[in-house]
Amino acid sequence: MKMKFSLQAMVASSALLIACGGDSTSTKPEAKDTLADGSSVETIYDLGKCTSDRIGDVIFVEEEGVNYECTKKDWKDIGEPESSASKEDKSSSSKVKSSESKDDDSSSSKDKSSDSKDDESSSSKDKSSDSKDSSSESKKDDSSSSTAPSSSSVPESSSSVQGANETVENVAISKKTFTGVAEKGPFASGTAIKLSELDDVLDPTGTTFEWEVTSELGEYTSAKVTLKSQYALMQANGYYYNENTYKKSAGQLTLKSLVDLSDRNSANINVLGHLAHKRIINLFAESGKYKNVPAAKAAAEKEVLAAFGWSGNNHAFEDLSIFGSYEDDAKLLAASILLQGGLSDADLTSRLTTLATDFEDDGRWSDSAAKVAMADWAMKNDSNLTVIRTKLTAMNSSVPNFEKYISMFVGEIYGIGVCDTKQDGMMIKMTNAYSDNLGKTYVCDGDRWRLPTSIENSFKTACTKGNNKKTFTDMNSSSSPITYVCDGGNGNWRKMGVYDFSKSAYLNSEMEYGEIKDSRDGKTYKTITIGLQTWMAENLNYYDEDNANLVENAWCYKNVKDNCEVGGRLYSWTAAMNLDSKYLKTSAAALIESPHRGLCPEKWHVPDTAEWRQLKTYVAKMETASTMTNDHTGKLKSSRGWVGYSTISQSTNEYGFSAIPTGAYYGIHADPTDNYSRYLFDDAGYFANFWSANEASKSTGAIYWFLDYRYNYISYYYSSYNEKDRGFSLRCVKDKE
Repeated sequence: MKMKFSLQAMVASSALLIACGGDSTSTKPEAKDTLADGSSVETIYDLGKCTSDRIGDVIFVEEEGVNYECTKKDWKDIGEPESSASKEDKSSSSKVKSSESKDDDSSSSKDKSSDSKDDESSSSKDKSSDSKDSSSESKKDDSSSSTAPSSSSVPESSSSVQGANETVENVAISKKTFTGVAEKGPFASGTAIKLSELDDVLDPTGTTFEWEVTSELGEYTSAKVTLKSQYALMQANGYYYNENTYKKSAGQLTLKSLVDLSDRNSANINVLGHLAHKRIINLFAESGKYKNVPAAKAAAEKEVLAAFGWSGNNHAFEDLSIFGSYEDDAKLLAASILLQGGLSDADLTSRLTTLATDFEDDGRWSDSAAKVAMADWAMKNDSNLTVIRTKLTAMNSSVPNFEKYISMFVGEIYGIGVCDTKQDGMMIKMTNAYSDNLGKTYVCDGDRWRLPTSIENSFKTACTKGNNKKTFTDMNSSSSPITYVCDGGNGNWRKMGVYDFSKSAYLNSEMEYGEIKDSRDGKTYKTITIGLQTWMAENLNYYDEDNANLVENAWCYKNVKDNCEVGGRLYSWTAAMNLDSKYLKTSAAALIESPHRGLCPEKWHVPDTAEWRQLKTYVAKMETASTMTNDHTGKLKSSRGWVGYSTISQSTNEYGFSAIPTGAYYGIHADPTDNYSRYLFDDAGYFANFWSANEASKSTGAIYWFLDYRYNYISYYYSSYNEKDRGFSLRCVKDKE
């Protein structure tokens, strides 16, 4: 049986020994009250009396390796001394005080390190209130008046919460009510909550209080609680929401948490608290390693997180919620998901019981096989994390970044390290012989490890958040080299599309282009002379929100503004002609001029069919074509952006016309059953469509010219697929001098 140490006995013993430091009957050397400030002694028994004339003196105790300071009442453990190299640049965790702070120092408070957040007072974080994120000023005020800071502030060392050897007075709780949540996933309404009073060695006294969870989010309000001390064991027993199956558990689960009810209005029950509760009792009451509960609690909580590969925390476990906004809340949710894995309710209970017992003696998680099994489950179900997030968000919009901490756990267990910006894009093969995933490759994507996609495996190149917009070219393609672009990470390599290239990439670098500036908006356009005509070598990208003719008749492809900067704007025929949209359904013959400027810049106009035919004829004759069905006018196409079809279709841009396959806006004419024009915006990479200034035989249609990815010529439609309310590109031609 493990020996338990009484709190009162330890307090009395320590006080007696220190007070009697100069007794000649002591087995320790006689302490001298004249020790100089800054000197050292072998043990705490050699400090001598803390008298009024020694207040502020700091003595180093060699046996413990820490400094002690004489305060108003007794000697206080103030932690390890600073090295000489850090004296000039002291951190806020230093225990060396100015003369003013010595006078004001309270015997029950310690300075906190800058890494730890002071424990909340009566306005401490309540998950159901707005007081969760207290100001730093109020926290300082709280700690200065508090007699026992709780483990809500978990430091890098236990001594900066409360010295391991420092005593803390018990604080009675009288008729107190508080709120909280019980969570694995949220416990169901009706779940039984029990609070047990603990004695000075953290054993239950037999006094209990009971109430129930009152919502499906695990929320509760306690009964009025009266206790001899601030420490209590809370227990939740009931059905819970299983995050991994997205439904209520089939069996009941019991979770326990040892909570500190001083200076708080809320206390939660969760899996992290359950894992830590036995270890806290061991550190304080059984091993006697810590002389106060806050220090034991802080140490146990830190050990639990470290077992998952997560560094220090700033909040007590009873302050955490899976729907909280802090990093520690994210760790809780990650732990809840990992521990559940694919286990049944009974197996989860067994895992939690085993793990809590495993932590009890040494604060370590010794079951390597269980850790590897959890990591294997996480990687196998990596894609399900998105669904878990979606389902939880439907319950509560505040879901912390748990994915990051699951990835950190996996990296720690597999020995592949933390996935961060330094490793982003790395592809690492699993070498952990205990893992079912031995030999598999993993990708570091942003802040998580994931399995690679098939294309990542094929090309040994990762598409991650850090590689967004990165490109690579497959030179071994069976037809011609294919360029891929990383689209947002997550392994999403795709063939580069029309709108992935810059506008300038579509021009022929060997051609000598002219340039015009549109005085209306300052945009510039490249121009090219082909035969006797001068054409814009780019599609028009003009819009004026005050022009009623354009409203709801001009679009960027897929309504993405940047797409207009590449392929120009898509216009209805009336918008291109700068006519009232009523002429979409009726003839505008009486309004069409020759040339018709339409929406083109000054001294430029919308080409009519005769001008399009003139362009076609010039190129065909230059290419000495023998037939009009393959007249080589396909050489007006840009050299990139077109879907490959065959060697017959030539996309060489030899004339600098740079026809981009921008696709089109089909509106009500989209047909999901068709091979093309299936969606509102469609056919980018397949067709380049240009309006002419000519109406068709039907008043609701107009003639447009097009280039097709399958063919090596330019042609036109005049009786079908030509409704005026479709959205096509506009190429302007220069007025004759």
